[in-house]
Amino acid sequence: MSKKVIDVSSYQGVVNWYKVKASGIEGAILKVIRKDLNPDKQFENNWKGCENAGVPIIGVYNYSYATTLDKARADAKKVLSILAGRRAKVWLDVEDTCQKGLGITLIRIIQAYQEIIEKAGLEFGVYTGLSFYNSYIKPWAGYLTCRFWIARYRNPVTANQPVIKHTLEGWQFSSEERVPGITGNVDMNLWYGEIMSMPEVPQKNPYSSPDKILKLKLIRMRGHGVGWVQYHLVRLGFLPARNKKGKSNIDEVYGPDTAEAVAKAQAHYGIEVDSIVGAMTVYVLRYN
Repeated sequence: MSKKVIDVSSYQGVVNWYKVKASGIEGAILKVIRKDLNPDKQFENNWKGCENAGVPIIGVYNYSYATTLDKARADAKKVLSILAGRRAKVWLDVEDTCQKGLGITLIRIIQAYQEIIEKAGLEFGVYTGLSFYNSYIKPWAGYLTCRFWIARYRNPVTANQPVIKHTLEGWQFSSEERVPGITGNVDMNLWYGEIMSMPEVPQKNPYSSPDKILKLKLIRMRGHGVGWVQYHLVRLGFLPARNKKGKSNIDEVYGPDTAEAVAKAQAHYGIEVDSIVGAMTVYVLRYN
């Protein structure tokens, strides 16, 4: 059974994800990167908004301007850099005029990008329009094994879903839908692939989550973000509730004991052990 999924970018501005969730939307795909290879201006807000509201993140997408394999590889690495350890399916959007008429080179561009993404342990798929697919991908269909997300703007009640030679994971059937919590139009999709539920936060943390990378420095980093990390480290058993002097270890100061506890948590959950609290460390602390 298909589900209703939207895809968004900075074009939609600031989204109220709680209203989106309440409207019945069952997932979202977020634009991750711009043409200049900087993050989409709303990517971080959208990611955090989805997490907080419990809207499953189906994936992220990269509108591609790649016409060479080197460009494709560089773009894929940049996307991974922006994700910074966060896990999401990466959709390569191939539809730009510069990619028309490339022949087999376009297929090799897709494969080069796919290789980088999958080597990082993430799933990969291709987004494009049905006309572009039929003209520039279908002739070489046997060279690609990934799933596709296809745009074909029709009313799904009166038109059949796109027919392609690959597995169709999603059908973008409109770019003019209205959804509570979003100003203006938004793309709407019927999703046929699996949608994972957002993990539940086991306990409410009274501190605000970090808004910057935390690490051990000569001049100690302080604030609610550090308290948030310490709270979860105590909850998960990596940091004693109290220090040797009997004082609380949740003191909002990133000192040696906190750094050591972070390293223990990282080793336990199988991520890079560096005592630095980045996006992936925040993720495992939040959802374990």
